Amino acid sequence: MDLLSHALLPFLLGNFFKRRKEEIAALTIGGIAPDFDVFLLWINFIYPNFFLLTHRGITHSIFFGFFTGIIILYLATQSRVKNIVKRYIDFEPVFSRRTVLFAFAGVIIHLFLDYSTTRGVPLLYPFDVSRYSAEVFFYTDISLMILALVMVIWLYRKPLQKNTVTKFLVIYLIVFAGLGTARFAEKTSAEQFFHDAGIKAYPTMSISDWYALGKDGNEIKIYEYNGFNRISVYNETVPALNVLSDAEGLEPALGAAGELPQIKMFKWRAYAVAINATSKDGVWFLEYYDPLGKAMARSAPAFLMRINKPIRVKVEAGKAVIA
Repeated sequence: MDLLSHALLPFLLGNFFKRRKEEIAALTIGGIAPDFDVFLLWINFIYPNFFLLTHRGITHSIFFGFFTGIIILYLATQSRVKNIVKRYIDFEPVFSRRTVLFAFAGVIIHLFLDYSTTRGVPLLYPFDVSRYSAEVFFYTDISLMILALVMVIWLYRKPLQKNTVTKFLVIYLIVFAGLGTARFAEKTSAEQFFHDAGIKAYPTMSISDWYALGKDGNEIKIYEYNGFNRISVYNETVPALNVLSDAEGLEPALGAAGELPQIKMFKWRAYAVAINATSKDGVWFLEYYDPLGKAMARSAPAFLMRINKPIRVKVEAGKAVIA
């Protein structure tokens, strides 16, 4: 979900329930705290690892989200930060046991909003690396982002009033619930269209367009479904493992490649994983790619193309390296 919604919803809830100014500040800070993970991305470039130091990774779990909320709240109470922010908004956060709890409540709101979007969040990390998602909204829903932007601008330019807070909160929740219900109905329709219990539907930026993914043995099947017309307008079938040479020694090569942190992270991010494998003179060349991510990137923002780039691995004498 977009950053504006992450800040706006906790702010509106805090004011609606007539919390103190410092509590509302902590709630709002907690609402945006998990997205400060963008400052951790450089670590994976310098030292590749599988500690989920990526966007919507480690800070988007209940356990580490709590500590993230504490850290960001503490930093926000420092004089230098407060003086910068107070130039633009009335901002007076306080670091205490009570405000820490409000910051954590903001984190929980953040996790709920991101849970509603595609690929979701690793809620139980580090105890479980699984990503939990309702797969209802796209990464950022344009309608909700525009609505949040209009409300934030209004609140910034006008004196804060109780009736305005109530109206905005009701409007946002109605739009969120209405869009969510409509998208869930479309998701269900998409999955039922293919008459296959193994088919899972994933949202796009359009409310009526969905991608569907199914796995049958060594085949990965991808469909694009249009809910308005009730038709599948695109489909592709690719092998999960495409061996382009003699398969001798393939299993050890896959095992060695699978231990690389880059491959672990790729599998964690991917909707599905397909591998092109070929060998020459005892050296294996493996290309890992996400066929559904590749299909989505055809009409999605450019950042998805970068996220879904294939990873190539060279395995020689049992040692795997990124090619």
